[in-house]
Amino acid sequence: MHSERELPAGARIALAVALSIALAAAVLALFTKDFSPALGQFFFEPFANRYFFGNYIADSVPLMIAGLGVLIAFRSRNFNLGGEGQIYAGAIAAGMLALSLPERIPPAQAWLFAALAGMVAGGLIGALSGILKALWHVSEMISSFLISAIVLNVGDYLITGPFQDPASNFQTTRQISSQLLLPRILAPSKLDISVFIGLALIAVLAIMSKHTRPGFELRVCGENEEFARYCGIPVALYQSAAMAISGALYGLAGALIVMGPQARVMRGFSSGLGWSAISVALLAQSSEAGILPSALFIAYLKAGSDHVMIGSGVPSEIISILQAAAMFFITARHFPVRKRRRP
Repeated sequence: MHSERELPAGARIALAVALSIALAAAVLALFTKDFSPALGQFFFEPFANRYFFGNYIADSVPLMIAGLGVLIAFRSRNFNLGGEGQIYAGAIAAGMLALSLPERIPPAQAWLFAALAGMVAGGLIGALSGILKALWHVSEMISSFLISAIVLNVGDYLITGPFQDPASNFQTTRQISSQLLLPRILAPSKLDISVFIGLALIAVLAIMSKHTRPGFELRVCGENEEFARYCGIPVALYQSAAMAISGALYGLAGALIVMGPQARVMRGFSSGLGWSAISVALLAQSSEAGILPSALFIAYLKAGSDHVMIGSGVPSEIISILQAAAMFFITARHFPVRKRRRP
């Protein structure tokens, strides 16, 4: 006889991580001629030296912040599929503002203004989907995805048109002054002080979620909408606000990328970051504390696949396969078990 047994959250996470690693080894065995060097490149090179390790941590920072954005949307029973567009909008707003600032402005003010510009741009786009759902019951998944597609196309037009750097052959804006960029740590890697912003946001949102009234009411709205209305909680307001905060965090992630070593807005720079953030939030299992290890794990898969691509010629699409496998096992709540017949 066969039946289903529910997997605890911790078991799903451990299973997803273990099977993703096993799948990575299997893919390397299939697509590389020299299995042992490729295995070392994937699993160990992200920690091989200061430069590789710093770049690996740097890649996890936008995943932390964007992952928090997805988690906030999840908590209100919303699904924000517009992360790519919100990151793009935040990056363009921050980049254009930074380029317009005088070079004599104190760097801290430039960082603050750029971060706020990115958050406002991403937050407005996220809020639009939340308002459409609250007023006319438009699916936030459809609206956020379609709005994101529009924003991406408009952003590409701006980067390759009015904001194009006339002195560059690449599709990019002008470079932001080095004096206004976030200071680096672990040089010569691209890691900068934005890592502390990511860690601080995780701590602040964890405290707000568990120890404040808005955090409690947001959880109630997500867990039981009808009960929340019965208790007098403004459900529509919380749903719209959650999508706005989600978009703002996505926009902040884009702004910090631009104000970091990238120092400009390049066409297509986000490269699936919005979708990777969904993997981070799913792996975190609705826990702010889980965002940090989840972001580090997803960034580790990306870093390993990049090293293998350079060293062994394996296509970079391997990361998509591994993330898809991880998401599949995370979302699988039950697995079949065989029951023994009693004599």
